[in-house]
Amino acid sequence: MENHQKYMKRCIELAAEAKANHKTAVGSVLVLKDEILAEAMEGEDFLPAIMSHAENLAILKAIEKLGHRNLSEAVLYTTVEPCFMCAYLIRQTKIKQVVYGATTPAGGDSSAYPILTANDVKSWSKPPIIIAGFEQEACEKLLKK
Repeated sequence: MENHQKYMKRCIELAAEAKANHKTAVGSVLVLKDEILAEAMEGEDFLPAIMSHAENLAILKAIEKLGHRNLSEAVLYTTVEPCFMCAYLIRQTKIKQVVYGATTPAGGDSSAYPILTANDVKSWSKPPIIIAGFEQEACEKLLKK
């Protein structure tokens, strides 16, 4: 639990920075062996704007750093529930756990389309462990105008 707080605190700092830069207040970190492997904030110029979600960016930075896309020992922390697009990338890279704060209507966990937890796609590995609503109040506060 202590590590969850440490990494979510970093996500919240990144989300605040994104908000200060007039982007959606989302921050994500990818942790491997209790160290931050990659981090990102929403709207970085690493990808076209429509795909520049913090989760996608953190995952792609990690892949670039490691030289492979097997993140099966990694934990993703993010201030907002990963959307469908990000959830698909999480499943493709086999991330073992996702810890998020605020929920969203297009979320890959809590919506009618739970891509993060689906068991019916044969080519995917088992779903990640999900911890939802972690530091939810602080994450939601950042999203308010």
